[in-house]
Amino acid sequence: MNFQLSADQVELQDALRRYLQSEVAPIVDEYEAQSRMVPAQVVRAMHDFGLLGGLLPEASGGFALPMTTYGMLIAEVARVWPSLRSIVSTSNLAASVLADGGSPELKQKYLPRILSGEAIASFALSEPNIGSDAANIETRAVPTGQGWKVSGRKLYISLGPVCELGVVFVRTGEAGRRQVSCLLFESKMPGFSVSAIPKMGMHSCPLGELLFDDVEIPREHLVGAEGAGFALAKKYLNIGRCVVAFSALGIAEAACEAAVRYAGERVQFGRPIAGFQLVQHMIADMLTLVETSRLLCYRAADALDRDAPDSHMLCSMAKRHATDAVLRVAEQALQVHGGAGYTALFPVERYYRDARHLSIAEGTNQIQSLLIAQSVLGVSALK
Repeated sequence: MNFQLSADQVELQDALRRYLQSEVAPIVDEYEAQSRMVPAQVVRAMHDFGLLGGLLPEASGGFALPMTTYGMLIAEVARVWPSLRSIVSTSNLAASVLADGGSPELKQKYLPRILSGEAIASFALSEPNIGSDAANIETRAVPTGQGWKVSGRKLYISLGPVCELGVVFVRTGEAGRRQVSCLLFESKMPGFSVSAIPKMGMHSCPLGELLFDDVEIPREHLVGAEGAGFALAKKYLNIGRCVVAFSALGIAEAACEAAVRYAGERVQFGRPIAGFQLVQHMIADMLTLVETSRLLCYRAADALDRDAPDSHMLCSMAKRHATDAVLRVAEQALQVHGGAGYTALFPVERYYRDARHLSIAEGTNQIQSLLIAQSVLGVSALK
């Protein structure tokens, strides 16, 4: 296996890195401290680098990038601004579901606006009582003459407070995963409301609770076949786990680089702390965790590109390892900074806060452990 990026990938990576360093990095700390949404022009600029619609086929307005290339780009964004990465990932998740299951009319009307960054889209799956048990969602859609009347609550929805539209997963039958359907909603629909939820990190990517109070959604807004919503969610959540792994890799790289830089600058007892054995031990651990995460990320991405039968297991492995590793790396980076790392004077405290949710997103790491074991044992612990 060739672990080197191609010339085209390196060129794209360098172009994105230059843009992020010159146009984005200078505003990150200010926006995060004030909980200001990532500027719209920055989100729209991601389209030019293949990040909005990166994985979608060209026929749907995407770039048809391989997962290895898209993941590399995701890691670059996460190195600089995890909130921006989350906005990109959430928009792509909603767009992917729409491109896969939406009617030609639905895709023509909404996809161009999502992929250009003009419209913010959300992916509404989680609920107050439903997290990893996505097959048993409680939000209900009752058939009407023109479509469905939707009632229920969705919780912890990225971009919920600012989304113009989104895909929502609802129950259209009595019980079981085959009774889950996917609908496209607009925030302007009567009966829809949202409230923001304060959170620990990624303050520039808002989180919210969505309330559907007898929201009438037209029949033509069905995405995929009725009762096939769980399969759609499961398909793209697997890809999402690989994306989360690359996100963790990007933050881990930033934290490790910050620690190396600070160790070379900070002087104690008459010399830089980089010369102290215990600091070197922490740096060595961090570098090793970054590289093992990188290897698993690209292994999982390659499996997705080849549609390999073990891609689900590898995505769960990459997600679990990389998101556990980034917390250790961020913690060690903070420790290298000492008391300064606990302040907002240096970015390492933000790296830790921004990374903390990754071991929960797209299925907790405990659930990933069960999925990994199930793939080889053939026995599910969730039934």
